[in-house]
Amino acid sequence: MISKRIQAVAAFIPPAKSIADVGCDHGYLIIEAFRRHGVDYAVAIDNKEGPLASAVKNISPFPFYKQVRFSLSDGLCDLSEEVDAIILSGIGGHNVLEIINSGREKVRDARLIIQANRDLEAMRAGLAKLCLSITREEVIKEGRRFYEIIEFTPVDYVPEYTEIEYRFGPVLLKEKSPVFREKLEKELERLKNISEDAPEIGARIKEIEEILW
Repeated sequence: MISKRIQAVAAFIPPAKSIADVGCDHGYLIIEAFRRHGVDYAVAIDNKEGPLASAVKNISPFPFYKQVRFSLSDGLCDLSEEVDAIILSGIGGHNVLEIINSGREKVRDARLIIQANRDLEAMRAGLAKLCLSITREEVIKEGRRFYEIIEFTPVDYVPEYTEIEYRFGPVLLKEKSPVFREKLEKELERLKNISEDAPEIGARIKEIEEILW
C-alpha cells in the first residue's frame, strides 16, 4: 500500500509527463506517478544498490516498466535527459541543497518537488539563492507526523522572502490550512512545555502565536 505521504508528493507532479525521482527507494512514487498522474517517462535514481534493486523489482510487473530508466548514481550527476519535474523526497534539507547546488545545470526548466524531513528554513533560503521560486506548498499529516511538500520553479532572478517566510513557508503562511495550523499548534505546545527560560524560545512562541491569531 502506497503511503499518504507518497500519494501527496505524487499529486504535485501534474502536468509533468516526464520525471526524475532522486532517492527513488522502493519505486512507489514512480508507480503512483504512472498509475494516477499521467506520467509517460521516469528516471529512477538512487545511490544505493539495495533500494534501486527493490525499485526494479516493484516496477517490473507493470506495463510502464520499459518507460523507466534506472540509475545507480549520486544526485543529478547521471541525469542527461531533460525532464518536466525532479522529485526529492524523504531526505534532509541540507542534502537537498547539496544535490541541487552541485547539479543546478541539470535542473534546466524542471520544477522541483521536494519533501524534506528537516532543515526546511535553510533549504528554502539556499534554493532561493539558486533562482528557484516557491510556487506551491502543502502540509499533510500521516499518523502523528507532519510533512511539508514544496514546489520550486526556476526563474531568472533571485526571489526574495522574509525571514518568517523562509521559516514557515510563504504559501503556507498565506493559505493557513487547517493542517498547517494544527502543526503550529503542536509546535506551540511543545515550546511552552520547555522549562528553559531562553529569550529565543519566548520569541518563537510569540511568532507562532501571531501567525495563529
